[in-house]
Amino acid sequence: MEKKLNYLFVRKTFNIYIVRHPEVENYRKNVFNGTLDVDLSLNGYRQANELFEFFKNKGVKCVYTSPLKRCRIVAEKFKGVCDVKVDSRLRERGFGIFESLSWEKIEKTYPEEAKAFLRDPFYYRPNGGESFYDVELRVRDFIDSELKKFNEDVLIVAHGGVNRVFIAHFLGMERNFVLRISQDYACVNHFQTDGDFVLVKLLNGKLCLSGSKNG
Repeated sequence: MEKKLNYLFVRKTFNIYIVRHPEVENYRKNVFNGTLDVDLSLNGYRQANELFEFFKNKGVKCVYTSPLKRCRIVAEKFKGVCDVKVDSRLRERGFGIFESLSWEKIEKTYPEEAKAFLRDPFYYRPNGGESFYDVELRVRDFIDSELKKFNEDVLIVAHGGVNRVFIAHFLGMERNFVLRISQDYACVNHFQTDGDFVLVKLLNGKLCLSGSKNG
C-alpha cells in the first residue's frame, strides 16, 4: 500500500526526522520545564550519544535545534558532520506561571488557570507564557521559511510541545488533539515529503535500550 502512495509525490522526496531531547535531570519531579534551561540526566547523555550514533551516517545535511541546552547537547555532536543551525522558533512552549511546577502543584496553586487550560488546551495562554497556538505560528513560520526551501534530509531536535505541533500540522489533525500525541524522551519521528505531500513513516519511535521513562 505504501508503494502505491508514491504517485502522490511530484518532486524529489527527502526525509524529515524530528526527535525530542533526551531525558532531563529533573525528570523525576515531573514538572513543566518550558523555557527553563535544564541539563540532561546521566541517562539523557547516554541517549544523546545513541541519537548521534544512529543519525551520523543517515545522510542528514542539516541539523536544526532549539536553543535550549537539552536539545543543543544532541545537535552540537553533529558539528563537523553536517550543518548545525540554532533556531529560536524550535524552543519549547513558554508555560509562564506553570513553569517549574508539577500538574498537582498547578491545580493547587492556580486552580482556575488549571481548569481553563483543560477546557481549551490549544488556545489557553498561561500568564506570562504561550498557548499551543502561539507555538503553531512559529512552527509554521519555520516550515515555510526553512523546510519548504530545503530538499535534502534534515534532523530537527526539539521538545515535546513543539514536536506535537509539527505532527498535528503534518497529519492535518484538529488542533485540540495535540495532547493526544505522545513524545517520549529521545523519541524519533520520521516523515517523507516532496515539499507538499507528507508521508508519516514513524511516530514516537525508540532507538535505545537505556531505560528512558516517558516524558
